[in-house]
Formats: sequence, C-alpha cells, structure tokens
Amino acid sequence: MRVFWPKSQNWREVIFDLRKQETLTPFHPEVLSFVQALSMRLVRMRAYPEVVALGYWLRRAHIHEMKEAWLEETKNRFVKSRGTVFHLAPSNVDTIFIYSWMLSLLAGNRNIIRVSGKEQLQTNALLSVIIDVLQEAEHTTIAERTIVLTYDHSEQVTAFLSSECHTRVVWGGDETVNAIRRIQLAPIANELVFPDRFSLAVLNAEAVLHAKSEEKEQLLQRFYNDSFWFDQMACSSPRLIVWTGSNEVIEAVQIEFWSLFDQVIRAKEAELMSAIQVQKFATGLALAAEVETKEFKHGTTFSRVSFERVPANVRERHCGGGLFFECKATELAGVSTMIVDKDQTVSYFGFSKEELGAFVEQVPTRGIDRIVPVGQALDFDGVWDGQSFLKSFTREVVIL
Repeated sequence: MRVFWPKSQNWREVIFDLRKQETLTPFHPEVLSFVQALSMRLVRMRAYPEVVALGYWLRRAHIHEMKEAWLEETKNRFVKSRGTVFHLAPSNVDTIFIYSWMLSLLAGNRNIIRVSGKEQLQTNALLSVIIDVLQEAEHTTIAERTIVLTYDHSEQVTAFLSSECHTRVVWGGDETVNAIRRIQLAPIANELVFPDRFSLAVLNAEAVLHAKSEEKEQLLQRFYNDSFWFDQMACSSPRLIVWTGSNEVIEAVQIEFWSLFDQVIRAKEAELMSAIQVQKFATGLALAAEVETKEFKHGTTFSRVSFERVPANVRERHCGGGLFFECKATELAGVSTMIVDKDQTVSYFGFSKEELGAFVEQVPTRGIDRIVPVGQALDFDGVWDGQSFLKSFTREVVIL
C-alpha cells in the first residue's frame, strides 16, 4: 500500500480521518476554487496534449455551464451528495480518474482514489501536480476530503475500501469489473462500472473526396488525435473504420486517405515501440486466416485489416497501436446492422444530424452511447456509457 495523499504511512488512519469530514453541497465554492487551480496547472502541461484537454475541460466557463444546468435541473428539489466515493482507475488511460473524481467532488463527496501501480511518466506528472495543489493552504477543505493511494491487487483491501464507500466507480475493462463485482458493497451503496468497449469511425467517402484540402488536413489531424493519443487503448478511440458510398469512390478515397495519414504520423514523430509493432503484425497475420478477412496490409506507422463484416469475437482481438479494421457499406443505414452491444462511440465525417438520428433509430442492439464528429472521440462528458455521473454521485431527498 502506498498513500500519495495525505502524506501518511498508515492508510487505515487516513480512512478513519476521512469518515469524520462532512460532505459539501454540490458546486461548493471551495470545490470550484480547487478545480480552477488544478485546471490552470494542467493546461500548462504542454508535453501531454490529453492533460491539456483535461485542463481545458475543467476551465471556469465550462464548469459554470455545468453548474447552471445542474441548478436548473434540480430547481425546487433537495439534492445532496452521497457521501464517500471510491474510484478504481484504469491503467491504460491516465487522465480518466481525474474526470470521475472532479465530478464526484463537484457533487460534494469525499473521495478515495486508487490509481494504477504501474510506473508511468504521465501519471507521475499528474500526481505531482495534484499533490502540489492539494498542499496549498486555501484548498485544505478539499485536501481533507481526498485520499489518493495505490496497492497491489488485494481483495481484502478492496473489500475494506468498498465497505467504506457509498458509491464505487470501476474503470478498467471486463476482467476488472467482474473481479470487483464479486466484492460486496454496503447494501445502501450504488456502483458505476465501465467495462471494455469498442469504437468505430464512419466516413462518407463522397464527402471526403470532395472536401477542400484544408478540411481534409483537419480531418486527418483529428483522426490522428482520436486514434493515437492513447494508442487506440481508450474505449472511445476508433478501431474500425466503416466507409460508406460506392465501391469505386471508396477505393479511390482509401488510397489518398491512408497515404496522407501515413505522412501525418511521420510528421508527428509518433513513438512506434517495437513490442507493439510485433504484436500488431502478429495480430494481423492471425486475423488474415479468418473467413471474414478480405485483406491484411501491414505498414510501419499503421496496419489495416479489411473485412466483409467484423464479427463480435474479432473485436476482442484488437491489440491497439495503430491497427485499423475496415468495412464498406453503401449507405449509413447498412452500418446499423454491424453494431453490437459492446460498441460505444461512433465518430463521423460527412453526415447530417438527421442522417445520424435515423441511424440511431435503426440500431437493433444495446450498442452505441455516443456519436461525435471525428476529433471529439476522446472528449469526456458528464454522461458516459449512458450514465450521468452527477446523478449517480448525488441523491434526492423527497419532502411531501
């Protein structure tokens, strides 16, 4: 067990101290002050664009919008924080635990955050900034209601922390969710879980073909951000690309798109680790033997596997690191039948809101929780996987 905050060697004592702290009202002024201080520090971390995006998400104007919407939604109602929220952060997306922590904090809760024990430069840099801000005298109220720690996988410790919380938030995929769900919560507690999800991009080939050169450049840059900021390991990063249009147009656009995308990656000097290259190549070769596979093209910067259709079990074999599955459909309606329960985000280019609305209506499965323009796949929102954080982190007291 290692406790990053507060600075103590005795983690049971810090849990005991946390219990004694009263919860705060939603959007408490001291929470807003802390969030702004953290935001200002995060936007300066230029070496980590996803952290800058997080800092921007926490900016004063955005939090004010969130507060106004909350006040409107809860007008004439009595809404309180739940108490203590226990967050189990994933190891593959460094910033995600801060989003759920911030929303829980805005709801007025005390928080226990278990971060991954993996040594990661970005996580260490983030923790360093968080601890700096928590140490500032004007943020004592928040510091007293926050615990950040890590420990090796231990059912006993997780059971103890789970017994202390009123809400448990589990990030980390199917295996983690299943393992944590075997550990009981207090009967009065609720839980938010975020299992493995799969995401895709839908590109209208005619629209890409006729896009102006500046639009095309912007599309490629945004597609790069969606795909490479977390090496396709974020649940909302596109792994499957579905092209819509006539076969002739699609094939012409694919040649130009992937050629230009290769140039974008090389210009970014993206780190292409040898282990990921080997894994990507091995995965592509294994998939090439599947009945549904039409073609496998391996490259240094990325690889592509073309399918007639992508079965659900093939989605499970995606390894990230610049591996793109591809399919074709004559129109958007044809994509709806490809969607499975696990599919989360559709990023799009070249479709109207009406077309996308009709597409949502046609999806016959549980799949799809977000539809966003290319470039916004990684943008966090207070509603994720169809669940509202602020609603889950609060409770309503009914007075008749």
